[in-house]
Amino acid sequence: MAGYAKSLIEKWTALYVRLSRDDDNEGDSNSISHQVEILTKYAKEHGIENFKIYKDDGFSGTDFNRPGFQEMMSDIESGLVSMVVVKDMSRFGRNYLEVGMYTEIRFPEMGVRFIAVNDGFDTLTAQRGTDGYLVPLKNLINEVYSKDISKKVHSSYLLKAQ
Repeated sequence: MAGYAKSLIEKWTALYVRLSRDDDNEGDSNSISHQVEILTKYAKEHGIENFKIYKDDGFSGTDFNRPGFQEMMSDIESGLVSMVVVKDMSRFGRNYLEVGMYTEIRFPEMGVRFIAVNDGFDTLTAQRGTDGYLVPLKNLINEVYSKDISKKVHSSYLLKAQ
């Protein structure tokens, strides 16, 4: 009976947005409101009416212990989410191993589709096409970029302190 009742619950699409303090250097193009605008427009254009926005403002992408992300994962594990949509892979995370673990293993195991809008990545078509081959490379670049920015920010703070 519980499985039957669970199947009657309409699943939603998770629209996930994230911005760390280091990302402020990249300007308004990655702001939370800009990401929400892009994702809600995408949802509207693709007939996605039932969605929930999960936000992590001020959290690094190198760590997946973020409140919005954890809430989303709890909903996914509860069987409430059918798809996750992000602006791009770097908004999802900047740890290439963990990003790959979610997008290539955990989400497919749970029947959750993953889309990175600006990267043109969709797990529904990635298995059949060639667009999936570049994703691990993009994830690695995102991680290296994050480490580089962190070093630069840290060195500028040290310089200001001197």
